[in-house]
Amino acid sequence: MSYAGDNKVNYSVPPFAPFDSFSESAECAGAGVLAVQKVFNNLALELELVDYPYARIFSALRSGDLDLALIFKNSTLVNDVEYIGPLSLSEVVVITQKNIRIQRYADLYELENIAVLRKIQINQRFDQDHGLNKVSVGSLEQGVQMLKYNRVSAVIGSRIGLEYALRQQGMDISLMDSALHLGTKEWGLHLTKESSFISLLPLLTKAVQDTYKKDLMYRLYHHQIKHCLPAI
Repeated sequence: MSYAGDNKVNYSVPPFAPFDSFSESAECAGAGVLAVQKVFNNLALELELVDYPYARIFSALRSGDLDLALIFKNSTLVNDVEYIGPLSLSEVVVITQKNIRIQRYADLYELENIAVLRKIQINQRFDQDHGLNKVSVGSLEQGVQMLKYNRVSAVIGSRIGLEYALRQQGMDISLMDSALHLGTKEWGLHLTKESSFISLLPLLTKAVQDTYKKDLMYRLYHHQIKHCLPAI
C-alpha cells in the first residue's frame, strides 16, 4: 500500500519547470502543481508533492510509493493505475536546429537524432518507430540544452514545456514557429491501485470532469508567466 497517511496524498508531476515549479521563483507553483490543486480544491485532503525523476514516477506508481501522478496518458501503466482523465490536452511538437526545416513526419528520418523524454508516450507511430534515432533525456531542458550545443538535431515534447525550456536556455523562441505538430496528448491523473485513496476514485473522477478544460495547462502556464514572473 502507499505510504500516504493522515489524509496526505503523495503525488508527482513532470519534475521540471514549468510543470513542478518555475526556475526563476521558488514561490511560483508550476502548471502541473496548480492543475492538481484545482482537482483537489473541494476535497478535504492534504497534498504533498514528491519530486521523482520522470522515469521513477512509473515504478513508484507500480509499487504504491506514490498515490498518483499527473502526466501524459500512458498505457504501460494500465494494469497498475486507474486513469482519470482527460484533465487537459497539450500539443506535441518537434523543434529542430534553426538550419533544419521539417514539414511532415517523413522528414524525421532525415534527422541525425531526436531527444525524447525517457518513458514518455507520444503516439503509436512515433513510439514504435525504430527507424528514428531517439536519444533519451531526463527533462525537456536537458533535451533543449543538447539542441543548443548541437548534440541532437531535434527535441520532441509538449509545446509549453519546450517553449519554457528554450527560455531557460536563452534560445530563440521563434524556433517554435517552425515546429512540426505531431498531435495532442491527454493529461490525466494516474491513481495507483495500491493507494489507500483508491476508494475516492468516483469523487476524483467527478472532480477531474468538473475541472477539465482543453487548454487548462496552457492557461495555467501563461497565467504564471504573466502574473508570477513578469520579468521572464
